[in-house]
Amino acid sequence: MLRALRGAGIRVETHVVGRERPIPTRARAAIIDTIASRAASPHIARMRAAGVRVIALALMEEGAVALARRADAVVALSRSLTRELVEAGVPRTRIAIVSPGRDGTRHAPRSLTRERGLARDVRVLCVANWTPGKGIHTLLEAIDGVPNVTVDLVGDAPDARYAAIVRKRARRLGGRVREYGPLGPPALARRYATASIFALPSVREGYGIAYAEALAHGLPVVACDIPVVREVTDGAAVLVPAGEVRPLAVALRRLATDGRARSALARRARERARSLPTWRQMEAQIVRVIRAELRRAATAGRVAGARRTRAGRLS
Repeated sequence: MLRALRGAGIRVETHVVGRERPIPTRARAAIIDTIASRAASPHIARMRAAGVRVIALALMEEGAVALARRADAVVALSRSLTRELVEAGVPRTRIAIVSPGRDGTRHAPRSLTRERGLARDVRVLCVANWTPGKGIHTLLEAIDGVPNVTVDLVGDAPDARYAAIVRKRARRLGGRVREYGPLGPPALARRYATASIFALPSVREGYGIAYAEALAHGLPVVACDIPVVREVTDGAAVLVPAGEVRPLAVALRRLATDGRARSALARRARERARSLPTWRQMEAQIVRVIRAELRRAATAGRVAGARRTRAGRLS
């Protein structure tokens, strides 16, 4: 987003909210990330009073509602998150939906799709930071009931207590679980390329970039049946009840033992990926949205200036 705005000639500064210095109010607009909603909230009234147009970047349900209610405009990542915001009282007219992109050049070739269906060494890939909402513990419990399958876990472990739970369950599976930690794009692409199945039983998502990337790499996807995953996968995934181990194990076992089912789901994944936005399309859309908000800010500034001038003449 920042690269796109700067490339479009829009001057952008990044500020980390902290006690060492206040948020500046000289800008025409301020985009506040959901992650910073709690820390930024005390500054919103001061920014708006100074004529700064506040734009909430709604990435996830947690923190997004409170921020969106106080913002002049909202950028939401998905239709599902937008519905939640509207149900919480945020006017739909304030919300623009800008979904994250996926890499449009790394679709899995048809030969790789066939190989995934024929491979005997079934490798399940999970890409997510280790937090309870991602359901990694549920995945490992399910894998315990699916023999001859290995699991690659890619992602950071910001929650030490939850990481201990994940590693304890991984040890029960012996050498069937490999932990990679966070990976850069080339290394992550290799993990997608060598995987047979993508599984992420997340129970909460603002959008689900990992699912879109898995589809773009032609991977059969197994996930929880939650609104945003239905939105992203649109029939190109096996969806199971959220938080339940047995249905997840049944789905993984079927795909692990049925090469034709894997190949068919991989083809559907590639087809669905073609209809998802690319990063370039996402960047163009965010530029249009922010430019529109800057025009509104400029108009509001001119109106406020005219009012001050009239008030000065009357006095």
